[in-house]
Amino acid sequence: MAKKDWKAYWKFMFTKAFRTGLQSGIGIFLSSSAGILDADLMQVILSSMAVSFLTVIQHALEQYKPAQTFDA
Repeated sequence: MAKKDWKAYWKFMFTKAFRTGLQSGIGIFLSSSAGILDADLMQVILSSMAVSFLTVIQHALEQYKPAQTFDA
């Protein structure tokens, strides 16, 4: 059984979470620029980035110890 490099795993997952949050924020910004959204732009961007970031971290935690998050 191969030893897992958890430092590299979490570095990868936080990078992935940041990229996903950034993509979400850019999507909201573009929607606002196109006139699709009519809201306080900065609040909407920050909240969408936070939700995306937390979603990826949640998935990372589920994969970190899958036996504790899913019992077949």
